[in-house]
Amino acid sequence: MAFIFFLSFFVASHTITALAAITSTAISAVTGTTSTVMGRSKATARDLTAQNKLLRTDLDDVRRRNSGLVADNARLRRENIVTFRGRPTIVRQASREVLDSTMARTTRSTLANVSSIPGESIPVYGIAIVLAATAYEINAACDNMKDLYELQVAIDPESARSDDKNSVCAIELPTKEQLWQNFKDSPQTTWDASIAKIGDISDSVTTMEPPEFGGMWQRFMNWVTTRL
Repeated sequence: MAFIFFLSFFVASHTITALAAITSTAISAVTGTTSTVMGRSKATARDLTAQNKLLRTDLDDVRRRNSGLVADNARLRRENIVTFRGRPTIVRQASREVLDSTMARTTRSTLANVSSIPGESIPVYGIAIVLAATAYEINAACDNMKDLYELQVAIDPESARSDDKNSVCAIELPTKEQLWQNFKDSPQTTWDASIAKIGDISDSVTTMEPPEFGGMWQRFMNWVTTRL
């Protein structure tokens, strides 16, 4: 029955004018709609393809920039890493270690120097305190020079010099007996030599009135010597 119905409809559509027109219109509508949908789909596909291409280009640019940043970061890290005291260390960390140790020693040395002033002012017996405080200062200065030299070697080996370090660390203090003997034998010479050295650092001592190392001074020294 279905076959007979469709066959009859097909024959009628080709023989009856109205029915043929309706059929043609329906077919055109369906065909046009399908064509429009397919056209839109193709346009959308082209747009997506273009957008995908742009995204791929942007992604490639980002990857190239990221690769460049990684290379720059690696280069900067290599430049900032030095060999300090036999181990690889960042320059900032090496500098911090030296600054911390130097500041700590300087603080202790300054406090020790100031606290020793009353004892140093005691005639004759203060010589021992002067020598002890000075020895402590020289030891701290030597350690500071060693730290600074090691930092200089790590940062700029070509400009590192050990002369200053060695000159400070090689200082030898006279004994208490040597100082006392020099002071007794030629007090004026001892005074002038000290003023000449300290005068290069501070102008205050150059304005001091020199003491009178005359007969009274000699009698005082003889009296002190008999009681030591």
